[in-house]
Amino acid sequence: MIKLSLKGFADFMNAGAAKQRTILRQYKYPDEDEARAKIIYYREARDRICAYHKACEHPDWFETQAAGLAILAASSGKHARSRLNHNARALLQYREHFAERKYQVLDEVVLRYSVGEVTISVVPDLHVIEDGSEKIIKLEFSKNQPLDRFVKIVSQVMFQSAADAGLDLPSSSVLYMDVPRNKTYKGARAKARLIRDVEATCRNISALWPSI
Repeated sequence: MIKLSLKGFADFMNAGAAKQRTILRQYKYPDEDEARAKIIYYREARDRICAYHKACEHPDWFETQAAGLAILAASSGKHARSRLNHNARALLQYREHFAERKYQVLDEVVLRYSVGEVTISVVPDLHVIEDGSEKIIKLEFSKNQPLDRFVKIVSQVMFQSAADAGLDLPSSSVLYMDVPRNKTYKGARAKARLIRDVEATCRNISALWPSI
């Protein structure tokens, strides 16, 4: 079985041939420290956003949490300092754009989308009830704006993986939230052309895998 994260798969679909091989090499021969660093990069922000909605905190709570991360960053090494400061930034941006959303937080869901021997892991950052509707949400904190095609791939695979898991969510309940830029994208309903592209990419990954 060949396993990629949703972000890794979307990056692969948007990359040139040389970069694609580099991406696959990272998944086939993972550096455990590097892989863990990618997974936990915005852990503090994600954990605090989830805690905020669970406890129905006041939006000013984010400022206190961001200040705490900044203090911790000041006494940390270079890489940890940068990561913690980015998490503090993410919290303040979430407070500015999305703190007024009222969520009932549900249990975490782990989804997947599989084509042949390729499995894409899909882990929403939030699984919630909002205004009586169940929703899954992927949060984007990067300072760089994601490409439109990247967003479409992530949204499509999220929607399809939820459908495959039997969640039966409408596209309006599958959300990709670009926090720094205050943009929310809804999961696309099944689009034949994009699905064909995703399936073709999975087959291409299977063909490339033995030579990596």
